[in-house]
Amino acid sequence: MVAMRGLDPDDTRAPYAQVADAIRAAIDEGELRPGSKLPSHQELVSHFGVSVGTIKRALGDLQGAGVVLSRQGQGAFVRTRLPDGVGGSQPSADEDLRRVVADLSARVDALERRLETR
Repeated sequence: MVAMRGLDPDDTRAPYAQVADAIRAAIDEGELRPGSKLPSHQELVSHFGVSVGTIKRALGDLQGAGVVLSRQGQGAFVRTRLPDGVGGSQPSADEDLRRVVADLSARVDALERRLETR
């Protein structure tokens, strides 16, 4: 399996956002090349210590951003034509905005979870 960073226990973002960022970082750093197959859901579950649902949400976000492509019965693959800001090129304004919104959304989710436990 590719040597991706794990979850940061001090990170307030939701686990799915951290997983998505770790996969994106592996792509940016060339550990996962365009066209390469991502590890299976179970391998990702084992690596990150999260549920299959968390992995699916992270991959769904990456697919929505045009970073990965899922093929039924075959798995998920890094797209061969990556959007601006992925794979070593400079981030586009749209990608920057998406990341800011995703980070804010994750922070709101974390705050809501904290409030629910009080």
